[in-house]
Order: sequence, then C-alpha cells, then structure tokens
Amino acid sequence: MKNLLKYFSLALIALLPGCSGDKVNEAKINKELSELKQLSEKINNDFSIIGNKVKEIAIYTETLYENSGKYVPKDKNIYAISSEGVMYKTRDDGNSAVFVSGVIPVNETIKNIVYFTEPLDSVLKAIVNSNSSVVQSYYNDKHSYNRIYPFMDVLKQYEPKMNIPEYNFYYLADKNHNPEKKNVWVDEPYVDPAGRGWMVSAIAPVYYKDSLQGVVGLDVTVRTITDKYFSELNKETFIVDGKGTIVAADEYIIKTLELPELKDHKYFETIKADTYRQEDFNLLTHKNKNIRTAFDDLIKNKKSFSYLEFDSKKYALFSTGLSQLNWFLIKIEKL
Repeated sequence: MKNLLKYFSLALIALLPGCSGDKVNEAKINKELSELKQLSEKINNDFSIIGNKVKEIAIYTETLYENSGKYVPKDKNIYAISSEGVMYKTRDDGNSAVFVSGVIPVNETIKNIVYFTEPLDSVLKAIVNSNSSVVQSYYNDKHSYNRIYPFMDVLKQYEPKMNIPEYNFYYLADKNHNPEKKNVWVDEPYVDPAGRGWMVSAIAPVYYKDSLQGVVGLDVTVRTITDKYFSELNKETFIVDGKGTIVAADEYIIKTLELPELKDHKYFETIKADTYRQEDFNLLTHKNKNIRTAFDDLIKNKKSFSYLEFDSKKYALFSTGLSQLNWFLIKIEKL
C-alpha cells in the first residue's frame, strides 16, 4: 500500500505544469523565457527611445555652437558669481539651473557659452515633462559648466571646483571611450551628484569643429526602473548588469539571495567623485559559491536557464539579455 501511495504521489507531481519533482521541463522553460523576452523588449524599446532622444538633443546643441554669435541672452542679471568662484543662476525661473564650478576660472568665453546655450532650457524641460522615465536632463561642457533641469540649489548640492569631465557621465562619451561619437549608456548604476540617488544615464557627445565641447545626458533612476517594470505580479524578476551587480529588484529578491537591504544613497555631504554600487550586491562575488556559480552561467556564459540550490532550497533561473544596456533580465522561481 505504501509503495502504491508513493507511486501515486510521484505521478501527481509529474502531472503538475512544468514540473517533474525538482526539475523544470522544456515547455515550462520556453514559456517563462517567452514572457521574460516580452518584458525585455518593452524595456529595450523604452531605453532605445531615451537613447535616440539624447542624440537629438546633442545634435541640437551643436547648432547652438554653430550659431553662437547670433544669440542675445535674455537676462544676464539672473546669473551671479559666488565668493568661491562659482557661476550660478540666482533664482528658479521655471527652467534649468546653471552651475559653473570654477575649476577653470569663469571668464567671458565661459559666460558666453552659458548665454548661447540658454535655448537648451526648453528642450531639457520638454523631455523630462514628456517622458516619465527621465527624471532629469542636462548639458555638461568641458569647462565644468552644468545646465540641468529640473531647477535645484546648485550651491548646496555641488562642490565648488568640481571637475565634471572626470565623471563617468562625461568621459564615457569622449573620443577615447566613444570614437564613433554615438549616444551611449552609463549602464553601471552610480550615485547622482544632483541628489536623486542610484541611476543610469543616456549620454551623447556635442562636437564643434571636430572638438568635444560637452556631453548631453538624460537620467533614469533605479527607483524609476523598479517602480515601472516590477510590480507585485513579477516580484521574482530582477535586473543584473553585465558585471553581475543587481540594478533593480524587489525586496523578495534581496531576501531570497541573502543580500543587504537595498537603499537609496543618503547624502551626508556633497559628492566629490564617482560613487558606484557596493560589491555587496554583486552576484558573481557572492559569499555563497552556489549562487556565484549559477549566476556565472547566466551572465558570463550567457545561458538562458540554470538551477540554483542553497540552504536546502532549489530554484530555477531564467534569463534574457537587455541589449540596450548590456544588462540581464532574470527570473528566479522556487521549486
């Protein structure tokens, strides 16, 4: 009788959709990967739109340089120089904030660049107001001049003498890193100097007379990605970058993979340099060997399916690529 019950139990498990004990059948794998690819196509499409838009803004900015001698500034009195040599906009006029760090002393040439790039205000404002994924837009030039929308108190947020071309959201668009002069993604999440937490950026170079003048950027926060693409219905799905670091995940994933609580960066002081995500969230360097091995299969070996077993639990892992950013969309399912 016991043998009969055991046989009946095994037969019942075999009839469950996609499962055979602790294994996943091919039909189940194909179904999960198909659903995952549908979500990845949506994310890729959204990020492609942002990438194309940042390139359009860069091309527009190049025309401002070409016609720089024709522009008359609206109101020079809206700008001031601080005691530390920072040029800034003194009030919120509904448009962009302006910050010139003074690492290169502010002279008439730099002031003129600030003036003739004023028409960027309407463009930067329009993209933030029309695309819910873009939280801020900006133009950074080679003199450490930053025009950014929405407006903020730059004197409180930024460090004087900040050397903007040393930051990844600038130098990744330069000739050494981007000889094709195309729009690129800063796809490794970093802490935003403007105070909006963890984010990634679409950037595009601005050239005039074959010389890099600056870089246009559109920012998407990690929180925006999480809120937009990961609801209670798909809390088992998360994003990992090409180096194995978690980009966006529900609390369920953080607890399941025994990672520290994921929090936005807290600003105890103004930022002075690139700040990348902690190694604590890198699955390829996880303290658990089985987790390292399983995600190595998905990320380095680019497998679409793998098993993970640890703490007496077994999981199925499904993965597909996000081509726009060299990321991976992964689903973990407990067996």
